[in-house]
Amino acid sequence: MPNTIEYLRKTAVDKLFSMSSFQDNWDTSWRNSIEVRLGQNPSPRNILDLGDHLASIFEATGVAGRAQAQVSAAGHTWEALVCWYLNLCLANTRVVVIKQSKELVPEPIRDAITVLYGNFPSNTEADLIAITFPDDSMYTNDISNLNSTNELSDHGINTFTNRGRFKYKEIIDYLTARDFGDCEVNVIQCKTNWNDNSQIPMLWDMIYSAQGFNNQVHVGRNGYNVNSLNHFSYSFVTVPTVDRNRITANSVQVKRVTNMSGGNFWGHPTQDGVAKSIKEIINRNYSNGTNNNVLTNSLPSVLQNLQVDFSYFKIL
Repeated sequence: MPNTIEYLRKTAVDKLFSMSSFQDNWDTSWRNSIEVRLGQNPSPRNILDLGDHLASIFEATGVAGRAQAQVSAAGHTWEALVCWYLNLCLANTRVVVIKQSKELVPEPIRDAITVLYGNFPSNTEADLIAITFPDDSMYTNDISNLNSTNELSDHGINTFTNRGRFKYKEIIDYLTARDFGDCEVNVIQCKTNWNDNSQIPMLWDMIYSAQGFNNQVHVGRNGYNVNSLNHFSYSFVTVPTVDRNRITANSVQVKRVTNMSGGNFWGHPTQDGVAKSIKEIINRNYSNGTNNNVLTNSLPSVLQNLQVDFSYFKIL
C-alpha cells in the first residue's frame, strides 16, 4: 500500500482523469504528444523538461478560444495539465499538487487561505494548491502501518472503514492540524491568458503578504493563518495564449507579476526578465520536500515504476 502522501497524489491525479475534458484531450492529443517528447527510453531530465513544452502540448488540442465558454473550459484543462505534470515530477517526494477540492485539501489549509470580508468568507483564486508535508513517519510510512504508534486510535481515529477504505480526510485533517507549523503551501493560479488576468494573482499575493487591513478584511479562520505555516507563497502559471514574442520585460502584464512571492511561470522555456519555465517552480518553491533535486533523488525510481506504482499517470 502507498503512504499517505502517495495516496493523496494518486487520488488527485485520478480526479483529473475523471474530468471529461481532460480525458478527451488526453486520448486525442496529449498522451501522444507527451510520449513523443519523452522518447522510448526517457530519462528524469526528459520528464522535467516537459515543462518547457507544456504550452505546445496544451495548444495542440485547439482548446483555447475567446468565447467565454471556451475560455472557461480552456482554463480548467490548463489547470489539470499543470497539476498532472507537477505531480509526475514530484512523485516519491513530500510535495503534492491538488486541484482545488474540498474532499482533498486538508481543512486547516483551506481555513488558512480563506479571506474574510467582514463575516463573508471568500476563497482565493487557488486553482492549484501545492502542499509540502513534514518529514514524519505518519506521512511517509505505508498507510497499513499508521496505527502502529497508536496515535490515531488514541484520538478516536480508525485508519480504515469497515469495508477497508482508507479514511484519508479524517486522518489528513488531524495530521495537518497537529503539524500545521511544519507544512508549506504554494498557491498556484493558472490562467490561459496573460493580458486579461495578470492583475488578479498580483492582488491576491498582496492580500496574503499584507500584515493587516482597515476594512474588516482578515486572512484565515478557525485559528489558522498562512503566517503560521512554515512557508507560504503565491505563484502564477500561464500558457499564454497571446503571442509570446510580443511580450517583453517591460510589458505591463510582466511588471504586474514580477515580484510574485512564489514566482511567475509559463509553459515555455525560461525567458529571462519575462517568465520562467514551469519546471523551475520545483526548485523555487518545493526544495524542502524534494531533497533539493528531483532529477537524482526521486525521478529515477519513478521511471522504474511507471507501469506499476505510477501507472495512474497513464504514460509509456
